[in-house]
Amino acid sequence: MAITQLAQVQDTINTIHEEAEFTAQHKAVMRGLVWNIKASKGQTTTNVPYFGEAVSHPLTEGNDMVSSETMEDTNVPITPGEHGLKIVLTDSAIEDDNEDLKRAAGTVLGDAYEKERDELLLGQLDDATNSLAGAGTTLTMGHIAAARALLAGNPTSAGGPAPTPYVAVIHPFQELDIVDVLTPVVPAAGTTNVTGTAFTDEVLKNYSIARLFGMPIISDGNLPIDSGADAKAGVFAAGKRGAIIYVEKRRAEIEPERDASLRGWELNYVGRYGYGEYMPGWIVELHTDASTPA
Repeated sequence: MAITQLAQVQDTINTIHEEAEFTAQHKAVMRGLVWNIKASKGQTTTNVPYFGEAVSHPLTEGNDMVSSETMEDTNVPITPGEHGLKIVLTDSAIEDDNEDLKRAAGTVLGDAYEKERDELLLGQLDDATNSLAGAGTTLTMGHIAAARALLAGNPTSAGGPAPTPYVAVIHPFQELDIVDVLTPVVPAAGTTNVTGTAFTDEVLKNYSIARLFGMPIISDGNLPIDSGADAKAGVFAAGKRGAIIYVEKRRAEIEPERDASLRGWELNYVGRYGYGEYMPGWIVELHTDASTPA
């Protein structure tokens, strides 16, 4: 009796894995915006401490300094956990050497894994110290400007001014509210009259805000919309030593497992990572309306 062995499906596994890796690296946005830390070997938890502020005092000439300051640190522990999913390919599908099917399997694996990771990182925006607007409120450029000011003016007692660069991540339905303000389109006598500047004309051509107040404005449809048609977006300190931490312990890999009774292969796609906010004061939540456009 002929049994399909791993050696016979290795090319299939490689094709699927390459497609999954490509998908995971290019579909979502948050992982590329946060502070990425590679977990050390032998450590279950990655500890990322930060220090509180000390206090300086006026001195009197000839008098010794009596008081001293204590360096107090606050630890931010990040403990990675496993995440993953499974797809089963039958022997018949593999034997037919269907390239479209193999690449589709990789896309499904990579999409699902990256979507969950993106949603978990986006969820950190809800832990911000400051929140602007509120349920049912239309997002405005004023909210985004205020968020930037809150980051720059964050008190030293709460971590101090957030380090640049700053980035705003919003839902596409929130972005539309800004687009509508920047590009008023008024039909008249069968024509479309647009009142705009070079900046608004660029928005009209590309439907992209691109940058506001020195910050990239990034749209991410993975931001959840609640039952009240609102979304919690945010502005935060991005990159290394920024507001949100992502710790990768094990990159996602495919491990095939033979299921003889099913006459197929289980493709287990599993990785291990952790995440958390380093400094909540370096995040400003934008809680605004994200109703479906009509």
